[in-house]
Amino acid sequence: MKHFPFSSSRRRLASALFAAMAAVSVLAGCAGQQATVTPSVVVEKETLGRGVEVAIKVTDARPSAEVGLCNPASSFTGKLTTACDPAPAMRSAVERGLRDKGFTPTVAHESVVRSLTVELRELSYKPAQEGGQLAARAVAVIHVTADNNGQVMTKRYEGETVWKLPGEGVEPEFDKLLSMTVSKALSRMASDYELIHFLEKTILRTRDIK
Repeated sequence: MKHFPFSSSRRRLASALFAAMAAVSVLAGCAGQQATVTPSVVVEKETLGRGVEVAIKVTDARPSAEVGLCNPASSFTGKLTTACDPAPAMRSAVERGLRDKGFTPTVAHESVVRSLTVELRELSYKPAQEGGQLAARAVAVIHVTADNNGQVMTKRYEGETVWKLPGEGVEPEFDKLLSMTVSKALSRMASDYELIHFLEKTILRTRDIK
């Protein structure tokens, strides 16, 4: 039986095919990911709001949808972004939190003298070292403006979540991680008694009589 030597051209072709397959594998591994933020607000139910109406507005005030890198330790990693505008889901959570405190969430109209504007200013993800173990750390920052018949209060709330990871290259469940982090910030807002009392109290606006 004759043995045909593996020609140099065939070796080059095989090398090229292997390189192409490796490149495809790297690109597939570093493709970006999207996370859906669906927060919830958990607070103690109370009747402090006395049923007063509060107009709610929630916006995503971040400069972009980017949250971070899926694996910041790799130069080939893809970006982690939010899949869609998180504001509608955040609004639902804020409304539930206010209802649980005794308020009546509504849309803005002339007869409503109280309003609450919630802005998502930051949502970020990066790995961290916790006691020598790799962990996933997410941070959410919201800015709140409360208006009660012309008097204004501004507040800032932050939520942070740190999950320990079993090893290098292991990614967290981004949907749960980011949703939990935003939930913490919103729950702190809905549990802030200074904010609650500011919204529920009756403020009379003085007018100049001409």
